[in-house]
Amino acid sequence: MTGSDLLSKINRNLLNERAAFVQRERSHEAGKLQAAQTDLLQTAKEVGRSGDLELIMATERTILINELRLYGNSAGMKSSLSTAIEDIKQAERHVPIVKDKKRYAAHAELFQRPKNRRGGLPYDEARQFFNAHNTRLLNQDRSRLSDVEKRTLNVRRTNIRNAEKMYAALQVQALGIGQSHDKGRDRGISR
Repeated sequence: MTGSDLLSKINRNLLNERAAFVQRERSHEAGKLQAAQTDLLQTAKEVGRSGDLELIMATERTILINELRLYGNSAGMKSSLSTAIEDIKQAERHVPIVKDKKRYAAHAELFQRPKNRRGGLPYDEARQFFNAHNTRLLNQDRSRLSDVEKRTLNVRRTNIRNAEKMYAALQVQALGIGQSHDKGRDRGISR
């Protein structure tokens, strides 16, 4: 076969694939799949609306474990999902630490170099996870997925970005950033 013949064959294959895809999407089973995916999308939105950092992280960890167990069908995908699962487990370990001011102040001392700080806050494993996972989800969004799967990825990305903001707010609170250390003088308390 010539190069031209092979390109013609590729074009026929692509048309046949599209026709089969459209036919599959119209099946009863595809409707059930879309309904299940829509339910997942709605639940992911509810998780995000909860404003619960631990719930958002636990939900994302659950999704990642499920994706690895059921859909990890290549070495690259398995590696990426395994890394994400280990990273989120590390990030989850930081939440109780950041909620304890004394513990987090000691922890924050380990992040003094400029490359280890972002926005004046430690760029610790939790914040590294949020950033890396947002990128991972963005890369996944670039693949061939259904509309509802893409919307679900977008909700997951929004949830992760909001979780990062919640975590950063806990860092600010734990480190006392922006709070006056000498409040008594501002209130006119006499000595």
